[in-house]
Amino acid sequence: MTTETNTTLQTLSLAVEGMTCASCVTRVEKALKKVAGVAGANVNLATEKATIEFNPSVASINSLQSSVADAGYRLLLPAGDASADAESHKDIALKHVKREFLVSAILTAPIVLLSMVSMLDSYMIWSPISMDATNKLLLLLTTPVMFVSGKRFFVGFWVTMKHFTADMNTLVAVGTGTAFLYSLIAVLFPEWLGVNGHNIHVYFDTSAAIITLILLGKLLEATARNRASDAIR
Repeated sequence: MTTETNTTLQTLSLAVEGMTCASCVTRVEKALKKVAGVAGANVNLATEKATIEFNPSVASINSLQSSVADAGYRLLLPAGDASADAESHKDIALKHVKREFLVSAILTAPIVLLSMVSMLDSYMIWSPISMDATNKLLLLLTTPVMFVSGKRFFVGFWVTMKHFTADMNTLVAVGTGTAFLYSLIAVLFPEWLGVNGHNIHVYFDTSAAIITLILLGKLLEATARNRASDAIR
């Protein structure tokens, strides 16, 4: 935590959790500036930090955190040394996205392989399971990719919906969610779509692959950010 005094104003530099794009930066800045007593706020996506200038006799730390939380993000208070806490936050975020990616990649590999193989004309001849069973297996494999590894996108989508805005999470959640929902209905309730349950097209591989590739991008981004911080330090 860094503190400077200018008349009655105090300046804090705090970590922000949950930002993914420039739209997130704008929302966090607006949320902070709405708090009574805040003279200015600047948010940096690369460092994931917010620099806030405020009057401590009017605006409290709790009010700042509450405002940011209402916008769908977390304003983190350092327990000790600011730089050490910032690095710890980045390390935790990196481990988290790495775990999400590994789970997603491990499940997506068989999903894509099985989807490609099942499109072969000879699949039903040598396959020990029916096409209906194959699609249900794909559903089981894809569900954790969507709602465990891809949970962050749907949480972000819900937050933006509450504020009548949109960001990258909206695009990912709507795209993958629509493909998954259609495929789920096609497998479990094909009569709702007026199709033959044994001759349907599903898009589980598409949803899983998109989630996995975007998580890979986030992992590379987090790794690069950590390395840049290490080099600067």
